[in-house]
Amino acid sequence: MAWELVRSGHLVRSLRLAPFAIGAVAGAAFLAVRGGDTQDVVGDPRVLGLLLALGGGYVLDDGAAVTLQASPYSLARRLWLRIGCACAVVGPLWTIVLARYLPTAPAGDRRALGVGLTVEFAAALAVLWAVAVWGRRHGFDHPGIITTPALLAALLPTASIPQAPMMVGFGAEWTPAHLRWSAILVTAICVLVAGTRDPAARRRLPVRVGRAKD
Repeated sequence: MAWELVRSGHLVRSLRLAPFAIGAVAGAAFLAVRGGDTQDVVGDPRVLGLLLALGGGYVLDDGAAVTLQASPYSLARRLWLRIGCACAVVGPLWTIVLARYLPTAPAGDRRALGVGLTVEFAAALAVLWAVAVWGRRHGFDHPGIITTPALLAALLPTASIPQAPMMVGFGAEWTPAHLRWSAILVTAICVLVAGTRDPAARRRLPVRVGRAKD
């Protein structure tokens, strides 16, 4: 059924592609303003990743959600299918960003930079989708509108709390900062998984059969 939705184009037509397009255009404009300079291998990819993440925050908007509640296709499958489609769009774009900037970094640092920046990007996406999923659970058919302020609000403390530096340049603090980013990523994924659980589902308790008394 999932393949049929993708093959027929119904799923793609149901996605809000305008935010993806706006994010891509904004990224292209940013690159044009930078004039092709790729020396900032940390700051510029972070900006481009933020633009891509903000565009991907609208992928769970679904005006037909109420109609599909009675579908035998579970809520989790519908949501994860949309998330998979978003990953199919932002994944290659993020790969292009890394391919553009990492070659200008020292050869010995490229792997650590690529992994660290990717963890930040994945954490931002996971936070956006977790917010969107829980927004849908609370009645928002189009929760994408709340993901932008939620992400910006989440980034404010990460950039301003000196006791737990997060937005650091490459150096001694890089690995500790990205361990924190990894913790955010794992937490957001757990919240996302919990949010995709069907609200009508109930935990099944084991039935204990007692021995009949004579």
